[in-house]
Amino acid sequence: ISGTIRLTCPSNCNNKGKCVNGKCVCHSGFTGSDCSEKACPNNCRNRGECVNGKCVSCPNNCNNKGRCVNGKCVCDSGFMGLDCSEKACPNNCRNRGRCVNGKCVCDSGFMGLDCSEKSCPNNCRDRGRCVNGKCVCDSGFSGLDCSEKDCLNECNKRGRCVNGKCVCDSGFMGLDCSEKSCPNNCRDRGRCVNGKCVCDSGFMGLDCSEKSCPNNCRDRGECVNGKCVCDSGFMGLDCSEKSCPNNCRDRGECVNGKCVCDSGFMGLDCSEKSCPNNCRDRGECVNGKGRCVNGKCVCDSGFMGLDCSEKSCPNNCRDRGRCVNGKCECDTGFMGLDCSEKLDNTHMTRPLKIN
Repeated sequence: ISGTIRLTCPSNCNNKGKCVNGKCVCHSGFTGSDCSEKACPNNCRNRGECVNGKCVSCPNNCNNKGRCVNGKCVCDSGFMGLDCSEKACPNNCRNRGRCVNGKCVCDSGFMGLDCSEKSCPNNCRDRGRCVNGKCVCDSGFSGLDCSEKDCLNECNKRGRCVNGKCVCDSGFMGLDCSEKSCPNNCRDRGRCVNGKCVCDSGFMGLDCSEKSCPNNCRDRGECVNGKCVCDSGFMGLDCSEKSCPNNCRDRGECVNGKCVCDSGFMGLDCSEKSCPNNCRDRGECVNGKGRCVNGKCVCDSGFMGLDCSEKSCPNNCRDRGRCVNGKCECDTGFMGLDCSEKLDNTHMTRPLKIN
């Protein structure tokens, strides 16, 4: 079967136009897909909407940034407002803020071009990045809003960080609390090395609080307030000298542990009085018990005198003559080695022996 298919138009163009190839070509004064609407003069010159044959305009003709539909502007993308005069904001700020001149002023707690991101406290004070509502602080800062200064090495977990400086726990010191501290900070009299004081010259002790002694008393005494109290047997500023018995009783000088006695004194500790010329090695300076009494010589047999320098005479010439160089010069009437014999006046030739 052959034939021509004739296209029809909606409502047969309501008898207000011709159907051409399935589309209505409306008569003057009518418009629409089926010519059922009244047309407006000059199509309202594109300055309004044609409604039932009358031009209905929109505010400011939508500023040529939108279409006028039923008296209201349908704005083009990127514009908004009653007359499409305002710039639109991305995603209408997701209802989390206000659109001001094309930019979102986000509500508290939100941020971003379209207020889609959670904001951070105080905007991280420009010291970090805000990620999902939390601050990722720049190096050197910490805290919820990056307001706190970081401390070196986080104080090595041995102290608290206060405004960028470590307040170290007891027993630690240093910029990052990495060093062991010393007792009383060595009292500013020394250096702290690995928890022990290296004291300045003149000081000693765990905290350098004590005055030191010369040469540490050479380990021969105790240092007390900067002075050596020497062990027995030693003396001197640094206990380097050997001491003498009883300090020589202040009667002599101590030289290398031995007393050099002053004149008139003798003995290990200069406690004994000396004898003249040391009795010339002819006697012993004793009092019968081996001690010197009043510095007098008890001479050996055959000697006499203050210092035993003279030879003695037998029996001291029995007090009947003078002893001269070990020989008796007898008084008149006496004779003999010790003047013990008496002369008879009548018989001068025959001495009488006196018992």
